[in-house]
Amino acid sequence: MQYIRIFTGILLVICLISNINFKALQKYLDERMAIRQQIEASSPLGLLVKDYKGRVKIIDVLNYTPAMNAGLEPGDRILKVNGNNVKNVASFFEIMESVNLDKPIKFLVYRVDSCSTFPVEIKAFECGCNKN
Repeated sequence: MQYIRIFTGILLVICLISNINFKALQKYLDERMAIRQQIEASSPLGLLVKDYKGRVKIIDVLNYTPAMNAGLEPGDRILKVNGNNVKNVASFFEIMESVNLDKPIKFLVYRVDSCSTFPVEIKAFECGCNKN
């Protein structure tokens, strides 16, 4: 986090010297960081999500991931995770942080194309990195 502050300070100085709109640059960097956080937070499943009209909308499903194997598609709306209502991306990530990744995760999904709601079980990526 300290490196980000140093980097931001250096950018500010460069923007002042070069007469660049720092606020526009800061907004762009903040948006990129938010996308990066979404990718990191949803990486065990391979989902990219965003807030959309009071729901959580899947904007992308990464190839060869548990989400893709479960049949989730861009445009699907996530209504519940393990029985917990999902109100927005923040609540989705909060719920996902408390999920036991050793067990299948139960989603309730609304698919816009078919106007139907259906359950989906997803098993997160298995990582042998921390196992002895």
